Amino acid sequence: FNRLMMPSMYSHMRHWCLLLVKITRCSYWFIQRGVLAALNFFEYWKQIDTRLDGVANTAMVELGDTRLAGYFAEKRFSQQPFFRNGIPALVAYPANCRSPSCYMRYPGELTVDSVVNWVASSIVGLPRILYYSKETLGPQFIGKNSHHKVKAIFFSSTGERAAPFLRQAAQEYSSYASFAFVLWKEEESQIWWNSLGVESAPALVFLKGPGAKPVVYHGTFSKSEFTEIMEEHKHQELQQLRSDTSLDLGCDARGHSRAGKEMMIWYCVIAAGRPGVELSKKRQILRKAQDQLRSAADESTGNLEILVQVASAATALKDDRLTFVWLDGELQKKLCAFYLATDYHGACGPRGFEDDNDKPEVFIVRFQRNATYEALKADKKNNLIETLQGQDIPDASQLVARYNGPDEILEINKWVSQIIKDGDTREIPYFTSKVPDLLPEETSKEWLSGTKSIRSAGKSLKERVQNSGFSFSDYLTDPRVGPALLMLACISWGTIWFKNIQSAQKTPTDEAPKDRTNKRRRPKLSPTLFGQPTETGTDPEPKDAREWEIEDSDSD
Repeated sequence: FNRLMMPSMYSHMRHWCLLLVKITRCSYWFIQRGVLAALNFFEYWKQIDTRLDGVANTAMVELGDTRLAGYFAEKRFSQQPFFRNGIPALVAYPANCRSPSCYMRYPGELTVDSVVNWVASSIVGLPRILYYSKETLGPQFIGKNSHHKVKAIFFSSTGERAAPFLRQAAQEYSSYASFAFVLWKEEESQIWWNSLGVESAPALVFLKGPGAKPVVYHGTFSKSEFTEIMEEHKHQELQQLRSDTSLDLGCDARGHSRAGKEMMIWYCVIAAGRPGVELSKKRQILRKAQDQLRSAADESTGNLEILVQVASAATALKDDRLTFVWLDGELQKKLCAFYLATDYHGACGPRGFEDDNDKPEVFIVRFQRNATYEALKADKKNNLIETLQGQDIPDASQLVARYNGPDEILEINKWVSQIIKDGDTREIPYFTSKVPDLLPEETSKEWLSGTKSIRSAGKSLKERVQNSGFSFSDYLTDPRVGPALLMLACISWGTIWFKNIQSAQKTPTDEAPKDRTNKRRRPKLSPTLFGQPTETGTDPEPKDAREWEIEDSDSD
C-alpha cells in the first residue's frame, strides 16, 4: 500500500477500510523520543486484522513514506504535519467513499478490544449483542422478542464482547433470529444443563419454537462455520405465516406450492390464534404432528403401522405439497376470519377487556390451479379492462376444512391424510374469490436504516467535533498566538485611552433651556354637570389700557 495506489483507491473502495500509520525500524529519531513501545502494537494489529476479517479491510502505511504519511497527518497553522496522539495512528475509510477526506480518526486507547469495538460500532454500525443473566434471559429475551424468530444464545466464559462476524450475522439474519449472550458460571451450570442441555462454555444454543428441543453446539466457530450453522437453523420448526413468507411456504393463493409451478393441487395446515399459552400449546402439537409425518415418510425409521394410517399426508409432506404453519390471529384478523368464517372470536382479532377465552383453531386449506383457467387468463392478458378487474383475484381455488377432533397428534395426521386423499381423487368445482391480504409485520430493521449511508458512522455532533481536527491546545503551541494577543491588547488599550481623552476635552454645549411654557398643559376638568366649557380667565387687555385706582369714598 503506497502512494501510487492513492489516486485509484477511492474509486474501487466497496468495504470499510482501516489504515495503520506506523513507524519503521529505520525511523531512529522517533524511537529515541520514546515511541519504541509503540512497536509492540504491531502484535495487537495482527489480532485486530484477524478479528475484523470479513468486516473491514486493513492496510498499513510506513512513516518513511513521508508524502503518504503526511497526507493522513493533521496540519498545524504553519501547515506542518503532526499526529496528535503520536504513532501509531489509526484512520478508517467508510464504505463507498468517494472523497479522499472522508476518513475518520481513532481517538481512543490502542487496545485490541477498543479498536475492534470502535470499528464494529462507530464505523460499520453493527448491532450490539447484549448479555443476559439467568433471571432476565426468559422474560426479557425469549418471551419479549418476536415469536416467529429463532433464539440464538451464546455462552461465554470470559464475558468479552461479541466478535465482529457474530454482530455482522446478527445484522444479516435479523429477520430470522434474535441473538443473546450469557456469562457462564460454574454455580449455574446445573441450571443450564437441565433447561438447555449446555455442558460447558463456549457454546451456542438454538431455540426453534415452543416445545422444540434445543439445538446445542459446543466449542468455537469460524465465520464460515457459523454461517453454515445459521443457514441450517435460521427457521423455526413450525414457521409463521407472514406477509414476507407466505409465497415461500406455499400458503398463498397468488403463488405456487413448494414443489414448483407444475403442481396443480397442494395443501397448507394452519394453527391460528392469539399469541399466548394456548397458541403455544397448539403450535407444539402441530409441530409434533409434522415430525411424526416426517418420521413415517422415512423408510429407515418409519413406523409401518402409522404409515398406513397417514400415508397420503406423509407422501404429500415429502413431496413438498403439504406445509404446516401457524398464524397470528390477533394481527391477521381479516385473513383469520375469512378462513374460519364463523365462530372465530376465540382465535381471531384482539382480546377484549377481561377476555381470556383463547381458543386456537386448526384448519387446512386446499389450493388448486386450473390449467384451462390459466390458459384463458393468458389469452385475455391483452384486455386491459379484464386485467384490472381481475388483478385482486387469486390464481388458485381455495377450500377450507376445520379440525374439530381431539388434540392428539395421530388423530390430526389421520384427519389431514383423509383430506388430502379426498382432495386428490374427488372432482371439486374450481372457483376463486378475493382473499384478504396479510398485513405486514414489524420490520425489525429500523435500527439498520442509519447504517446504509456514510452519515451513520462517525457523523454525530460529538464525533464530528472530534474528527474535525480542532483542539484548543493547538493554539497554545503556535508561535504566532502570543504576538497576536499582545497586538489585540494594545489596540484595545489604545481605543479606551483615545475615548477617555476625547471625553475630557469635550466642552459642554449651550443647550437652550427647556421651555416650560411649551409643555403641554393638562386640560382642566369642566365644573359643569354636562361638561360644557366655561371661562376660566378674563378677556385679554388692550395694549394702551391703564388701571384706574378706585379711591375709598370714606377718605373724602
